[in-house]
Amino acid sequence: MKEKTLINKINKLMPQAKAVPLAEFYDDPKAEGIWFRQEGNEHSDGFPIYDSYCEFGIHMDTNGVHGKLYKILDDAGWYSEPYDAGTLMAYEG
Repeated sequence: MKEKTLINKINKLMPQAKAVPLAEFYDDPKAEGIWFRQEGNEHSDGFPIYDSYCEFGIHMDTNGVHGKLYKILDDAGWYSEPYDAGTLMAYEG
């Protein structure tokens, strides 16, 4: 799935993830991927979109990524990767 299409899908299904093109993070129009501007945001179920410390049991099997977001990315052939403890990116796999 193309970057823009996936961003639109994520933002429709999980607006708290605040998915934007990775180009915004790097201020580089050539950067490809997705940046989640979600730090401190929670899904409507009360769990964080990304929890690098895996403090919540639901994040253990998904490397800190909320299960719903993990599935959306996986189904689209993308994978997530932490940039740091509070920043999550995604790339086409």
